Amino acid sequence: MDMTKLLLMAEEEKNPFDGLFSGAGRVVGIILIVTGVLLIYLAVKVAKGYSFMPTLGTETVIEEDNYVECEAKVLQKKKTTMPDLNGGEDREFVEWKIGYTVDGEKFTQMIPDDGYEKGDMLKIKYNPDKPSEYYLVDENADNEAPDEEEDTSADTNKSRNTGAIIAVLGVLVIIGGIALVLM
Repeated sequence: MDMTKLLLMAEEEKNPFDGLFSGAGRVVGIILIVTGVLLIYLAVKVAKGYSFMPTLGTETVIEEDNYVECEAKVLQKKKTTMPDLNGGEDREFVEWKIGYTVDGEKFTQMIPDDGYEKGDMLKIKYNPDKPSEYYLVDENADNEAPDEEEDTSADTNKSRNTGAIIAVLGVLVIIGGIALVLM
């Protein structure tokens, strides 16, 4: 009788996925299908331009600009030397002291070096309620706007291409999941 059971077991048709995931193929297949759907969702977000990485160098945009424009004079250069903790050369940071006058009161601020020379005049805007709050006026903002539009269209195309690649990957993962569920 034992020999009959062994012969019956030997004649069973072999599934090519036998042993794969030790019988948990359906569970793994469902997980792959869900992962594929999430990849397609991610692909749509990326194609629409959503970025998952923080951008560096973004500027603060003042929504209501009630600041008053005036000129500030570049007064004094300040160099700060800091040792490199990795044993390299010391690093030198250059800042400039600027000064401006509001209603007879003098204000000074430190700004990073941007190729200034002593005596240069800079346009700034200050808060009339608190004159120590200010920002530098970017005089090149109007000239740079067309370049930014070109970069935006290139970024949009890159986002769409990346989204398409992620969508194809999502579809492949879904197909693999379906294959595991049906086996």
